[in-house]
Amino acid sequence: MLTKAMQLNLFLRSFLIQTGWNFAKYQNLGLCFTLYPFVKKLYAQDQESIPSVLERYLENFNTQPVMASFCIGALAKQEERLAGAKTLALYQQRLSEWNSMKRSLSITTASIGDRLFWGTLKPFTLLLALCIWLVQDINFFEVTLQENVTFWQVFGGALVAFFVFNAVALFVKWQGLSLSYFAENNGCFGLTKFDWNKTIFNAKKMGIIAAVVLLLWGVYYFVNDLQASLGLGFITRAVMVLFFVSISLMTRNLRIPNMYVYLIAAVMFAVACLF
Repeated sequence: MLTKAMQLNLFLRSFLIQTGWNFAKYQNLGLCFTLYPFVKKLYAQDQESIPSVLERYLENFNTQPVMASFCIGALAKQEERLAGAKTLALYQQRLSEWNSMKRSLSITTASIGDRLFWGTLKPFTLLLALCIWLVQDINFFEVTLQENVTFWQVFGGALVAFFVFNAVALFVKWQGLSLSYFAENNGCFGLTKFDWNKTIFNAKKMGIIAAVVLLLWGVYYFVNDLQASLGLGFITRAVMVLFFVSISLMTRNLRIPNMYVYLIAAVMFAVACLF
């Protein structure tokens, strides 16, 4: 049932999972919109059932947007099992399993996604942008920019960070659909295909090392340069680095869209290099 064409359809629609987000039932409208083509095709011979089926998808649902693909694929598979129930007792049993799976999987994927994408990958890619600037001899801590540095060199670091983050996100989003749909009964809906804890731990360790190296390099640069001074420009930029690295771990508690914070940080770092 999950053909490549249907997977692509669900994949593209999943980008709108946050559409219609509300405080009453969170991402329910986005979930219903995403799975509507699958439900419509599955119940093509019983279209009178479609409204009642969609009502189930309009109940509470909330998870990390990228990891939502694991929920979408698993729900599609469970919906097939529901549609294939031959007796009322079997239907009620599978419906109970569907509800339990929807609730438990959304919580699990939210926990993994928040730690991986918001708490780890986002600050790591910002540090990556800083490293790219330093490789190009663009010193983020300098008050003025060298004359031979071009616009694309400055914004190149921000673009690389942006594309690295989204490359990982798109890979997980696409793979999550098929892994969760075709997962074996003991495969935890495809989640066991990745070692999430090890990935998050290693990424955080690399991020901490990069942050420490960058900060020590900045201090060393200004201490050893007799013509440099710890002026307002340096202090401002150092505070910017520390601020965005720190706030990336707290944005989910501040009710600020995480992607907006990520984009603002990348733009502000790039703009600061121009002045």
